[in-house]
Amino acid sequence: MNGHIILGLFALYVACVSLGMVMTGRQDELFLRLRRFWGRRIGHSLYFLLNVATPLIICVLSLGWGVRNYDTAVTVAALNEPAQLRLTVKPLPEEYNPFLAPAHIEPNGIIYGA
Repeated sequence: MNGHIILGLFALYVACVSLGMVMTGRQDELFLRLRRFWGRRIGHSLYFLLNVATPLIICVLSLGWGVRNYDTAVTVAALNEPAQLRLTVKPLPEEYNPFLAPAHIEPNGIIYGA
């Protein structure tokens, strides 16, 4: 699924939750502060613009962009083609490989490179 479509659906969810909170009377702290500071009419308008209209605009733009750029050929090809795991393994040179390098034993019994 396209990332723009997911962003648009999330913005729609945010707008619906914010609008539902206002319509049911469950007010959050931002809504109460806007009403106290700006008054009822301007506070409601600012809350609507910030928490409902802006996510709806983002929703419409993101969904439109996501649907416009949705490429079904890529999706169909990905579904028809089995997943392939590509590994590139390069052997280390002998001087960097600790398993092939000879161990160095100090006179006090400490073994380096083991």
